[in-house]
Amino acid sequence: MTTNDHRASGTLTDPAADAAAMLLRLGFAIFALVIPSATLMSRWVIVVLVPIGAVLIILSSLLRADSARLSVRALSHLASGPGLACLLLVGWALVSLLWTPVRWEAAEKLFKLLGVVLLGFFAVIALPQRMRATNLHLITIGVALGATLILVGSVSALVGQPVLSFPPATPERIVILLSVLGWIGAAWLLIKNRRSMAFALMVLVITAIALGPNRAAFGPLAASLLVLALAWNRPEAAGRIVGLVVAAAILLLPFASAFGSQLGMAGLERWWQMILDEPLHFLTGRGFDAGNAARVIGVIGPELPVSLISDLWFDLGVLGALFFAIPVAWAFIAAGKLGYELAPATLAALSAAMTVALFDRNATQTWWFHGLAVFAIVLMSVERGRYRTLRPRAEINP
Repeated sequence: MTTNDHRASGTLTDPAADAAAMLLRLGFAIFALVIPSATLMSRWVIVVLVPIGAVLIILSSLLRADSARLSVRALSHLASGPGLACLLLVGWALVSLLWTPVRWEAAEKLFKLLGVVLLGFFAVIALPQRMRATNLHLITIGVALGATLILVGSVSALVGQPVLSFPPATPERIVILLSVLGWIGAAWLLIKNRRSMAFALMVLVITAIALGPNRAAFGPLAASLLVLALAWNRPEAAGRIVGLVVAAAILLLPFASAFGSQLGMAGLERWWQMILDEPLHFLTGRGFDAGNAARVIGVIGPELPVSLISDLWFDLGVLGALFFAIPVAWAFIAAGKLGYELAPATLAALSAAMTVALFDRNATQTWWFHGLAVFAIVLMSVERGRYRTLRPRAEINP
């Protein structure tokens, strides 16, 4: 049979394209379907699976002969304002290794963190410009499965007949992750015009959080619901306002500690006293991972609140906080421009994530950065799957 015969019969295929599609589907399935539920089984599942999924997505791009465009996209993103701020943050963290009290431990932790960030970044830009709906349905299944497992385990434990038993800390991690990913799953259903299913999915997630074995996700959930209400009709304006408010909260957090006694939180006042005692460290920070080391040896007592932002200030000072606040504000502003189907849910998810960063100790742990990589990849995949929902108008010939 000739080549023309193969083409005419529809059997001519591109093995590289088929392999790329398979790798993309496998990689995305890890992020959207496996992680939201499998993380319940072990605390290390997310740390192991995120690099595997990211590498599969990057390989799929290389098989599509997309390596040139991959480098162009990377350079264009890094040359933007938020990209330069991220580079400055990384550079400042590297420089701070010169004066951190735990240089070798800090260097190891920093390079591991940068590895996760780089893999997530290249996986995001390696995504194809158009994602298939069959792939994106996996996120709703994954979120629903994770929430159902939490719900079954919690309800069965409440009635005294536990059906599922999870390792310590894994339910807390999953409910925090679901407080972010749940909104993206609901947004995909809204894009597909399945409003009742989107509502049912979020009711399932909220119920799982409410009945879960801990209350870690209550704050992020409340913040996301508030922002969703603000952004529902005017997402672009809400994105600008919330982005500026969150950036201001990051930059002004140490000054809030000056009013610790008035707020009924003595730990915050103790933090402010530390700033006054060492004003130089207020500017430069004490070096990457210095906060964690200070807690280990007891310099920072348990009365001081711990979060990603408090550690950012302690480790990298005002410069680190500034370099971090810029891309955060940009992320909210950009999210507000994603359209009425996706923007409100994305702003809600970002608000949940930033609430964790501002107030929760989980955000200082390695698994949370892997969770943020999952969120970024799933979000951008949904954003690139909207093209099939816009049908062209029929042309009427005179």
